Amino acid sequence: KFLSGLPGIQKEGCDGLITSATFILHKMPQHIRTVCLEFFGNISHAVPSIVEIKNYLDQSEDVLLAGLEHLDERYIKAVGYSTKAARVARPKMILIADIASDSESKVGEAASKMVQLANVRDGEGFIAVSPESRKRFWLDRARTAAIAKHTNAFKINEDVVIPLDKLGEYSNGIDRLNIELSIQNKL
Repeated sequence: KFLSGLPGIQKEGCDGLITSATFILHKMPQHIRTVCLEFFGNISHAVPSIVEIKNYLDQSEDVLLAGLEHLDERYIKAVGYSTKAARVARPKMILIADIASDSESKVGEAASKMVQLANVRDGEGFIAVSPESRKRFWLDRARTAAIAKHTNAFKINEDVVIPLDKLGEYSNGIDRLNIELSIQNKL
């Protein structure tokens, strides 16, 4: 990474400078579903279902992944997230995805399959159809700047680009580092 991580220049794993680009605009498919997946167990156990979901959608010719965001436990706590599941505890991780298709039945089938894949790994899924309910699903993601309130610090915008199948290792490693540094700071 020869740019040495210059702010505003190097982002999302950039290893060079873009000198030209071609933009191709596609018409957004008619039918959109927002799927919210809540994972309650160990994050490293949830990651395989996320990889399976991504692979399933990548192989689909009729349904495309239009948006995908993940909230870890820090952000879930910071935004005061209320679980959609019939559980008392907050989830350890949330995955919010927009999927789209010109076929209403295909997008519905894909959303159901995503929920099934999450169910196998201590996850629960919820599907929003109307624009209003879809917007409510994304609202917690929009409020993640509230992490500043929770940490008593300013928020640093962070985008970490890691291979999806390493998300569990990454999350566990960050938790371990936070615990180690917290102990060091108290000594």
